[in-house]
Amino acid sequence: MRYLPYREENGYLSMGLDESLLLLRANELIPDTFRFYSFSPSCVSIGYFQSLKSSIDMDYCNRNNIDYVRRITGGGNVFHDCSGEITYSVVISERNVPENILDSFEFLYGGIIIGLKKLNINVEFKPLNDLMLNSKKLSGSAQTRKFGVILQHGTLMYNTNIELMERILRISDKKIEIKKRVTTLTNEGYNFEKQELIKSLKEGFEEIYGESNEENISNEELNIARKLSKEKYETKEWNYKR
Repeated sequence: MRYLPYREENGYLSMGLDESLLLLRANELIPDTFRFYSFSPSCVSIGYFQSLKSSIDMDYCNRNNIDYVRRITGGGNVFHDCSGEITYSVVISERNVPENILDSFEFLYGGIIIGLKKLNINVEFKPLNDLMLNSKKLSGSAQTRKFGVILQHGTLMYNTNIELMERILRISDKKIEIKKRVTTLTNEGYNFEKQELIKSLKEGFEEIYGESNEENISNEELNIARKLSKEKYETKEWNYKR
């Protein structure tokens, strides 16, 4: 399994990189790969099947330098706080993952679960795609499968601004108030720096997949990602398609 060091990029390039890795893995040009990154500036990623206009307060986002971008993965809408959230991403052959969707989510979440356990944080996998801490959601993930390859990416909210999340996201019927069902590590009394968390999460992934081979992202991967960012993820045609 290859590991790409932590990066910070805007949402458009972040989504372009994930898709770039998916396409290159599908063509057997790169091995199975995992990475961690953050969105800078803060960003809302919109699930592929979600409506943009009904999902977020776009005026507020535009006034406050908060990007929004549609993902190629399903699932709900996610606020990525640049100073309080880590995103993980795994691109892996379907051959190396349980065939059942539910089992695959739990398997690919294993690195996060073990990485947190190393810090004495015990989370629980809740089907289909969440991790719970003290009965509240700490992490959510989304997945797509194309060309025999799985892309799974998801959040780890270590210090996300929940009040800002509530301000930005439009939740149907409010379900339950976001702050009553979502939490962060900080809110639960765990205070870790971002790099300390990343180190432990990386070790957790290595326990699942074996020792990782750390490499810098290649020019080919970046060039494809930049093209996808400009021609797809930054466009109204893509982001407003629903």
